[in-house]
Amino acid sequence: MTSVSTAKLDHAGIIYGIIGAALFSTKPILIKYIYEYGVESTVLMTLRMAFSLPFYLAFGYLAIKQRSAAGTPTDFSIKTLAITALIGINGYYLASFLDLEGLNYITAQFERLILFTYPVFVVILSALFFGRKITMPTIISLSLTYAGLAVVFSHDLQSFGDDILKGALLVLAAAFSFAGYVVFSKNQITKLGARLFTCFAMIAASFAIGIHFAIFSNLNALVQPWQVYGLVLLIAIFATVIPTFFIAEAIARIGPGPSSILGSAGPIFTILMATSLLGEEFTTSHLIGTMLIVAGVAWLAWPRANPKSNI
Repeated sequence: MTSVSTAKLDHAGIIYGIIGAALFSTKPILIKYIYEYGVESTVLMTLRMAFSLPFYLAFGYLAIKQRSAAGTPTDFSIKTLAITALIGINGYYLASFLDLEGLNYITAQFERLILFTYPVFVVILSALFFGRKITMPTIISLSLTYAGLAVVFSHDLQSFGDDILKGALLVLAAAFSFAGYVVFSKNQITKLGARLFTCFAMIAASFAIGIHFAIFSNLNALVQPWQVYGLVLLIAIFATVIPTFFIAEAIARIGPGPSSILGSAGPIFTILMATSLLGEEFTTSHLIGTMLIVAGVAWLAWPRANPKSNI
């Protein structure tokens, strides 16, 4: 795990991680507005990436030119590009699709709380693939996190019915998928640089989304009211393009573990927006659940920040 070596580098990584988390937190709010127009998940995912793709193509081209001009070595081997493509498809096609499907059944704030648990999966995957030990703090974190989810789930199940289970499982699968992106991206970022890695991963995800759309939908479905296009454009720029670069930069600077912890700001932003803009209720159960989840994930911060830790 990357250790913190200089305060300046640390502060920059922290700032990138927090801003990225805050921008990502706007996504479920905007998606809820889009769903009011009857847009299907596949169509929304396709429009989002169609609006995002030109930015990634342009920034990817600029990143290649800058690295070439600076004489920075870049690994363009088939293996590196293939692994990067698979990471991108997993993190921004599969995770996005599962998340969008789940949002059909659960509230924006519950979706964000579930996604926020991905650092737990980061630790588990790091243990499975990189031999890092799962210590007692991790077990405590796991217990607190899923106790919090159980509290919110129990409340929402009584309020909204059995579809809550389906939505929760879909978003939980999305959290697991995104954790894989975080864990396996570090080595590829070292080889390609944060910006070029992000661009190539997102371009690969865009092609996967295009194939998904071609199989399960048709071109007529892309004809939507102008309000939908406007909302999707906001998602593409402020909840996709900008935060993906910020998160990648945070991972490059401070590592996947500390970067995942910084996401603690995300659920708070989403809760504030969901209650004020969408009119979602925030009960005592939500408060208790949120506190348990944030405490559980934050518990990981100390062992992860400690260079002597095995996590």
